[in-house]
Amino acid sequence: MSYRSFSNLCFLLFAAMLLSSLLISIVGAARSLRRRAKTGGTELTSASASPVGGRLADVLLLIAVAATWYNVSSGWIAELTIYPIYADMSQFGPQAFHGFSRAYLSRLPIIILPAGVMFLSWSLLLWIPCRGVPSRHIWLVIALCTAFVASTPLAAGAQDQMYSGGFSQETYFRLLWSNGARAIIFTLTGLVALRIVYERWHHGGRADA
Repeated sequence: MSYRSFSNLCFLLFAAMLLSSLLISIVGAARSLRRRAKTGGTELTSASASPVGGRLADVLLLIAVAATWYNVSSGWIAELTIYPIYADMSQFGPQAFHGFSRAYLSRLPIIILPAGVMFLSWSLLLWIPCRGVPSRHIWLVIALCTAFVASTPLAAGAQDQMYSGGFSQETYFRLLWSNGARAIIFTLTGLVALRIVYERWHHGGRADA
């Protein structure tokens, strides 16, 4: 398999995971609303709901947290290191700029693949809950992941515009602020993820005792 084919496969997997995550979340939201209607709006934690597959839930949580913090780091690395290189390379002429841009974009599907893993893992935790973790915190992460997906076309559009039309300060600043917003979303997601880990191994640990 050539590198280009592998990169295309990674992008297809990324897109499939995002679509699956959105569908799983939508169905989960419908189930949650139906349950709230039956219980009079009372929220159930996984500690009281006796979740099935506790070990699987813990594995999913570890994967979700690891993927989340990978995306925190990659978001800020892109913001503070990779994207500023666009401005640096533009000083060496269009050929150097397009060479760097083409090389980066060709490797991007592999870089963003863990973002799909992150969203899919969190969405699955709606159905395989962790002991001691309130569902509202999982929903908060899902909302942040959805915000990340919604904000991605802004940064992607700026990159495509620079790739096809060349470097411009306006497009460059649009890329920086749109990716900066995405990096902030990732950071907030990471902080909520740490809170969820604390709830699982502090409150959930006492429930297991």
